[in-house]
Amino acid sequence: MKKILGILFFSILMCNYSFGEAEKVLKEIKKNKDIARGFNKVDEYGQKNKWRVVNKKILKSDKNKRKHILQIVDKSKGHPVRLGNQSIRFEVRAGDSWGWDSRNDRERVELIICCFNKTHWNAWSIYLPEDFPIIFPTKVAMGQFHNDGDNPPEFMFQNQYDKYSKSKAGGYWVTPAESISDHISKKLLDQKDMLGKWNDILINAKWTHKENGFFKIWINGKLLYEHKGKTLLKGDVIEHQLGIYRSFVSRTAGSDPTQIAYYDELRYARSCKKLKLKDLGYSCKEIEGQSIK
Repeated sequence: MKKILGILFFSILMCNYSFGEAEKVLKEIKKNKDIARGFNKVDEYGQKNKWRVVNKKILKSDKNKRKHILQIVDKSKGHPVRLGNQSIRFEVRAGDSWGWDSRNDRERVELIICCFNKTHWNAWSIYLPEDFPIIFPTKVAMGQFHNDGDNPPEFMFQNQYDKYSKSKAGGYWVTPAESISDHISKKLLDQKDMLGKWNDILINAKWTHKENGFFKIWINGKLLYEHKGKTLLKGDVIEHQLGIYRSFVSRTAGSDPTQIAYYDELRYARSCKKLKLKDLGYSCKEIEGQSIK
C-alpha cells in the first residue's frame, strides 16, 4: 500500500512539475541541431551554450498566460521552417511585459546568448507571416548585438519607419550605435520581401574598441552592409538577442496588434566554413569574395 501511495504521490508531483513553453525552448535549443548549432563554443564566464530569455521575470510569471510567447514548432503542424522539421516561434501581444519592461513602456520576448568576442561568424533566418503588422510609432527591434551593460546596443535590427521617404515602410533595417559610428540606419529588406518568406542573415564581425574592427551583413547571400572601425566601447561584452522587442508602446493610441515572427537556422562559428552554409545554398568562397561597390 505504501508503495502504491508513493507512486501516486510521485505521479501527482510530476504532473504539477511541468515546463511552460519558454522553459521548453531554453532546454531544447541547447541540443536541437535542427534549429541551432555551434553555440557550444559561446562561453559566458565559464558556462557554454547558455541561452536565456532577456527578462527573467517571464519565467516567474503564470505559465498559462504566456504559453504563446515562445515555442518550438513543427513543419507537420503547418508552421514555416527554413530547413528540417522545426523552427522557433515568437509572439508578442499587447500586455506581454514583465519586470523592468512593464515599468518602462516595453513589450518583449527575446532569446539571448552571451558572449560574442574577437572575430566570428553567425547566422539566422527570419520569417514574418503575411499579416505581420507595421506598428509605427511603436519601435520594433528584431535582433540586437548588445553590450552586457547600459550602453546602447552596438547594432540593432528593426522593423521601422522610413524617415527618408517619410513612410511607415517597415522592412528590416540595421542601426549602429552613435558611440561607434554615424548612427545612420541602413535598410536591408523591404517589407514586401519580409512577408511570407524566409530571409537569411549572415554576420561577420570583429569586436574591438580599436579602429581595426568591422561588422558585415549579408542578406540572402549578398553583402549589403559593412561598418569599419571600432565595434564596441572599451570594457563592453557583446550579447546576441533575437525575437520581438517593442518599445515606446504608449506612442500608440490604444493597444498595438499582435506580432508573430519565426526564426530558424541559428548558427555560430569562428569561420565561414564552419557555419556549413552549403545546405542553405551558399558558398563561403563566393561570400568572402564579395565587396560593396
